[in-house]
This record gives sequence, structure tokens and C-alpha cells, in this order.
Amino acid sequence: MNIEEAKEEIIRSVRAYTAKDAYGARRIPSMKQRPLLLMGPPGIGKTAVMEQAAAACGVGLLSYTMTHHTRQSAVGLPQLVKQEYEGKEYTATEYTMSEIIGQIYTYMKKTGFQEGILFLDEINCVSETLAPAMLQLLQYKTFGNHQVPEGWIIAAAGNPKDFNRSVRELDMASLDRVRMIEVEADFGVWKDYAWKKGVHPAVLSYLETYPEHFYRVNQEHGKREFVTARGWEDLSAVLTEYERQEMEIGRAFMDEFLRCPEIAGDFASYYLMYRSTTGKYRIAELAKGGLCRQEEQELRAAVKNMPSDARGIFVRHLLAAAGAQMTEYGRERRYLHRKKEVLEQYQGRREAGLDAFFQQRAHALAVRKENGLLKPWEESLELTVDHSLKELLYGDGDILAVDRETEALEQKRTELLNRLDRLTDFVREAFGEDLELAEWLEGLRGHGDAGAVGFYRPEYAALLDRRSQEAALREKIRKMEEQYEAADCI
Repeated sequence: MNIEEAKEEIIRSVRAYTAKDAYGARRIPSMKQRPLLLMGPPGIGKTAVMEQAAAACGVGLLSYTMTHHTRQSAVGLPQLVKQEYEGKEYTATEYTMSEIIGQIYTYMKKTGFQEGILFLDEINCVSETLAPAMLQLLQYKTFGNHQVPEGWIIAAAGNPKDFNRSVRELDMASLDRVRMIEVEADFGVWKDYAWKKGVHPAVLSYLETYPEHFYRVNQEHGKREFVTARGWEDLSAVLTEYERQEMEIGRAFMDEFLRCPEIAGDFASYYLMYRSTTGKYRIAELAKGGLCRQEEQELRAAVKNMPSDARGIFVRHLLAAAGAQMTEYGRERRYLHRKKEVLEQYQGRREAGLDAFFQQRAHALAVRKENGLLKPWEESLELTVDHSLKELLYGDGDILAVDRETEALEQKRTELLNRLDRLTDFVREAFGEDLELAEWLEGLRGHGDAGAVGFYRPEYAALLDRRSQEAALREKIRKMEEQYEAADCI
């Protein structure tokens, strides 16, 4: 299954494992709650979906990379204690509490989460001395002498042997105690995530053109070539900052993130073409409405005569430019929504004073960050909101300023909708009601902030429905072919 389907299965499992009856007892006893084991290639987002699943279920999440642990840190250290048997005193060995179990209790105390996911990454890469403890954990939910707290679900992740030479094959006894979820790389699912994260337009348009380059691992004949979803996302983040600072970007830069010479070289060439195309066809100006009517007509005439592959690239670049505007609007909308929430919180506690209110928020933010409950974008959002509210509340205190921000944002949305309407007409007039228009409309509909923007052209609903049906049919055929291939191997 793909990573999105895996996330939904994790969410269902958490909800089933934490369900209680009318008397407060677990509907599924702890011993019957098989740990979840996500098995799939590296860099496809196994850790990220655990975070998303925990947030969706409203439970805590504590993550460990098991290759960083020894038997002593996982199981505990031996200590000598006095024991009495049949009236005689003996010296016996006990173990201190496991560092991992201890951290769960610390986490519960600091965050208030009494239920959560204990996520153990790279579980099949543990040392030989730690392997028996892993089997004990999977079978009895204990590390050493100490039980995983009630309400905490064990989830683990590992890489298949093909991707990691240090992998230890799990024996049948271990596999019989877990729920195996096999995950594969899927560009279509990652694309939806990438839209929301604001991944660089060149990366998105390139992978739209060459989806087979999204993920590749080759370790044959002594090679160690790999390209992963993590690599593309990290490349995007640094590429964006390099552009902002106008730094030089060459082939060697791509090699640092895309560890497959063929794909790194191909993307480097594509990136140069991307930069020249956006400049030559003035895509950024077109997307922002910076061209006059005459300039738009001349550009439409120029792109109309493009070959089909160049048309696709043009539409994807235009989509990336429009998508960046949708992302910016969505970001501002989330900021303003959060600002209003925090302002309402203050108005409900204003008797405590401004200083106490912001100190309390700073403390809560620090606790969330310390316990891994705060994503970088959330921290940035909260700090920006606090800075803005301090300027407002310590200044003239004009609460109407927030209403003016709301009005300005709505005006921005209206202008964005008008631009998207105009660009849709441009694509239709340039290429007709064909593949390019369907791809344009699908791209807008699939954007992470499409719901917030609310763009819709009802006259093209039939075109999109036909496109969706064709995509569903292609996916069905692909799965049937996989089943036939698997049957042939039996």
C-alpha cells in the first residue's frame, strides 16, 4: 500500500486499540494489541505519517531510533538487591527501569497525554545483543522488568534487506506477533503532501514529467545509488533559499541530494530549462497578472504552436506559479485564524495581565518543543502570532486592526480567484479543451489549499470527471497486472 493508505490503517488501529467499553475496560486487551510494523524503503515518510496519525487521533507520540540504543539503555542496568527466600536472605540481580519506558512516563507527566504511540524506527537493524529484548517487547510489551504503560501502542518501522545491509531478518516468531504493513513509494500521494509543504515548483514540475524518477534505489554490482522522497524535499528547501540569496546552483549541488548520477544530471538540465522557460515565456508575470492584454495575446499565440511535450511543461510551470500564490494565501489564512484564536484566549483571561499571558504561552511552546510535539512550521506560526499580538496589545490595542486584516485577506482571495479564472481562460484559448486544460484544472483542484481558495469552474466538471475515471481505470489495470505477475511467481 502507499504511505497515505498506511496512515489511515494506523489511525484505525489506534482508535481500535484505545477504545473502551462502558466500564472503562479496553475493548481489545493489551496482549491482543499486536504492534504495527511498517516495512518499506527509506525516505518515503514512515516517521511523518506516525506524527500525522498521532495528531489525528489526539494521542501522544514518542519516537526512538533503535540503532542508537544499547541493550542497557533499552532494558535497564543490573543492580544488586536483597531478597528473602524461605527465611534466608540472598543477593539477587534486578534491572533498573528501561530508559525508553522511563521516558514514556516523563512524557506523560510533561504533556498530559495518557495514551500514545511508542514508535521504534529501524527495529530490524538492532544489535545482536538487543534482538532478544525486541522479541520480548513484541510479545509481552515489556522492556526488561517493566511494562509499556496501559494505553500506549507499539509501532515500529524497518527497511527491507535490499535497502540496508545491516538489516537482521525477523524470524517467524517475531513476524507472528506483529501486524505487517508493507509500504511502497507513490509519487501521486507525495505530490498532495508536496503541494501543502510548498515544495519548489521545479521539483514538482520535473516529477510530474518524470514520475519514474521520484524514487530509485540501486545497490547492484557494488553501486550505491538512491533517490528518495526525503531527498527531493530537502533539495527543495535548500534550493529555495539558494535562489533567495542568489547563490550559484550547479550540477554538484543536485548530486548532494540526488545520489543517482543519471537523475541528478537530468534534473540539473531540467532546472536550467525551467529557469529559462519561466523567463522566456514570462510565466511569473503571467501568473501574477503583470502582462497587458496585448502581451497576453502575443504569449498565447507563441505557446499555441508548441509541441505537445513543451505544452505540458509550460502548463506545469504555470501551475507551479499559481500554486505558490495559493500556498501563500493559505499560509496567511492559517496565520490570521490562529491570531484570532489566541486573541480570544487572551480576552478570556485578560484579568491575569498581558505579561502573564505571553509567559504562559512561551512556557507551553517550550514544553511542546522539548517533547517533540512541535513542528518547525507550527513554532514559526506561534512566534509570528505572538510578535504580532504584542505589537497590537502593548501598543494602541486597536482590536479593529484584526477585522481590517480579515477584510484585506478576503480581498486577496477575490483577486486570486480572478487571476485563476483568467489563467484558466488563457490555457483553454491556447490549447483548447484537451489534455492541457484537464491537467491545469486537476492541478488546481489537487492543491493543498484548494478548499480554502474555493476556485471552481462548473462548466469543466465533465472534463474532470472523465479524467478521474480514466485515472481510476489505469490504476485498476495496474493493480490487476501486479496480481497477475504475483500469480505467475507462485
